[in-house]
Amino acid sequence: MKLSEKIRILRKARGMSQEEFGYSLSEATEGVTRQTVSDWENGKFEPKLDNIRDIARVLSVSFDVLLDETIDLNDAETLKSVLHHVSLDTKKSINTKIRYDICQYKLGKKDYVKLAIYITILAAFVISLILFSAGLLLSVVPMSLVGMILGGISLVLTPVSIIGITSFVRNYKNPQGAAFGEINNTHLIIHTYQTASNVICIPLEKIKDIRLGENATKQHGDLVIVLDGREKPITLLNVAFPHKVIEFYEQLQKLDESDDPVKII
Repeated sequence: MKLSEKIRILRKARGMSQEEFGYSLSEATEGVTRQTVSDWENGKFEPKLDNIRDIARVLSVSFDVLLDETIDLNDAETLKSVLHHVSLDTKKSINTKIRYDICQYKLGKKDYVKLAIYITILAAFVISLILFSAGLLLSVVPMSLVGMILGGISLVLTPVSIIGITSFVRNYKNPQGAAFGEINNTHLIIHTYQTASNVICIPLEKIKDIRLGENATKQHGDLVIVLDGREKPITLLNVAFPHKVIEFYEQLQKLDESDDPVKII
């Protein structure tokens, strides 16, 4: 596979526009414009050796990945393996001794719809008991029959409803689902699983601000991460306990300012 195709595939997999990619390269090399990136990707001319080293650094891939034409990034497994490569320098700089896992919020609209159904079934069972008992007391046979039929149907589904409601309450109290990232004392690390499985490592010094998205609640909501040098912020969707992530980040900032050798969060 040609270098031009690899640059285009890896840039898109990393979620970077041509302009953002060019800006990231410009930090080490002057004059990398969006047009230059476009020319590279269209094969009009190849980047210089120094540019290739910077491209490998920005895209977090090994130098060989870009130059070895036998590596085909159209293969999903190959691309996944390449994207998860972390350079030795990055591994040395990432310190995860102090960290907070960022988790997805467990509950969704489907869970609330199921809860409504479970409650309806239990309500139907209670109503059936009332109708049946009232029919017997008042000697109204049709009322008793309706209560008996309704009770028979709802009785079968009642155990499932009780289990479902119990499970919902348990998840509501602890709504943290699978972890898709972490924030530690050096980096914000995010795992993405959209067009390609990906890992994004953002140094804390690159983060200007972390704030709650619109309509965020105490239990769940979006997190908006504003980065230095990037016009468009990164948004983490439907995070469990988003305010705790912000609190942890603020505590990390205070740790850096503290001279106390004993640091506990």
